[in-house]
Amino acid sequence: MILYIAWLLIFSSVFLSVFYLSIYSTIKDQRTEKSALEDFPSVTILMPAYNEEKVVEKALKSAKELDYPNYKVNFVDDGSTDQTLEKARKYDSETINIIEHKKNKGKAAAINTALTKADSDYVVVQDADSEINSDLLEAAITKMEKNKSLGAVIASIAPLNPSNFIKKLQMVEYRLNNFYRMLMTEINTLNVTPGAFSIYRTNDIKDVGGFDEGNITEDLEMAFRLRKHGRNFEMIFFDQTKTEFPPTLKALYHQRVRWARGFIYNGIKYREMFLNPKYGYFGTVQLPMLVIMPALILTSFLMVGTGITQSLYNYLVQASAVGLHIPSIIPTDFYYAFLTLNLKVYVPLLLSLGLIAYIINVAYSYSGEKPQHLPALLFYFFAYFLLQSGFWMAAVIKEILQTKKVWT
Repeated sequence: MILYIAWLLIFSSVFLSVFYLSIYSTIKDQRTEKSALEDFPSVTILMPAYNEEKVVEKALKSAKELDYPNYKVNFVDDGSTDQTLEKARKYDSETINIIEHKKNKGKAAAINTALTKADSDYVVVQDADSEINSDLLEAAITKMEKNKSLGAVIASIAPLNPSNFIKKLQMVEYRLNNFYRMLMTEINTLNVTPGAFSIYRTNDIKDVGGFDEGNITEDLEMAFRLRKHGRNFEMIFFDQTKTEFPPTLKALYHQRVRWARGFIYNGIKYREMFLNPKYGYFGTVQLPMLVIMPALILTSFLMVGTGITQSLYNYLVQASAVGLHIPSIIPTDFYYAFLTLNLKVYVPLLLSLGLIAYIINVAYSYSGEKPQHLPALLFYFFAYFLLQSGFWMAAVIKEILQTKKVWT
């Protein structure tokens, strides 16, 4: 039984790797695309903030310096208990409008407050811990103006300051995620509109009733809702938004558990879209894949955990019978270990790992970078799925127990 599960996991990994590589073989280089705007539609940046005193000034400064002639910023402090509001008020101007929530209402409520005061053609959601490239706005609007079916455009996400191992680990993760999202754009299966930067048509957002204020992943919910209303998304790969990554394992845990719980909640909310050909590859390929991948990650974790537990149990049983001993490591041991390998598992597994390593290299190469931060890269390659498994298990347990959902 375990052999068949292993085959299923390995086959799924190989299939997905080959699937994405086949998409990559058909894409064109976005660096050849040029802005073609003759008129400049109006834009309002919606910037919610809660306890962001360390980064809010940099975010507002980057918004103030955008290379675009027709935009405003609606900044909403959502009842911060630190110096966020005081620091933001320094930037209050004709371009930047500072709005205050006396009490904390949640991120979606803060975005909606900013939205109600927007009368522009487009709105951008930008988190208060993010900075966007000065020419990103024009590039995104060019895409929206060129394709009227688009409901949103997103950008690559990069770290503001990858100063420690946890941030560097996420840097590797986002480099690969950005690459996958670029490929998803090619087959119209993009399923996210991140808070670090997403641009929408103002009428679209207002027509669907604004952001869901009872949702802990309001950006994911909006992506699902716009998809349900027939809107498509695209990504700009070579223009970035930079954001603060969680600096500690604890902060990363809280963020990823919230994301996983948000997917569970929104997956149930929009379950009629799953396997529904009405929504194209988004319904028939992407949404099922989003369910299958966490299941595979959890299964892999349980298999590894079961194997380790069984090996430890066997060793303790043997130790109780013949006493503790340290296994010798000599060439003969390696020879017999090789003879006992289950090649039906290990050969496909090595093929899977090879394909994944190749995709990581391609992702870096396409972005014009070389793989770096080797310890983080190796940990991501060999062990990050263990962290992901922990996040998903915690999310499932919290959903079952219905623990409180919070904006973290």
